[in-house]
Amino acid sequence: MSKTEQNLLDAFAGESQANRKYLAFAKQADKEGFPQAAKLFRAAAEAETVHA
Repeated sequence: MSKTEQNLLDAFAGESQANRKYLAFAKQADKEGFPQAAKLFRAAAEAETVHA
């Protein structure tokens, strides 16, 4: 595998992990009664998906 291919795989993995992290934060914010914060975390998760 070339260095470029490895870099692309690493970048995709990082963006995917960030997406999952923000979705978990959104779920917790909803659970704690912060729907606006949850909405922002979901927007951040979507942005990470676009990056990936």
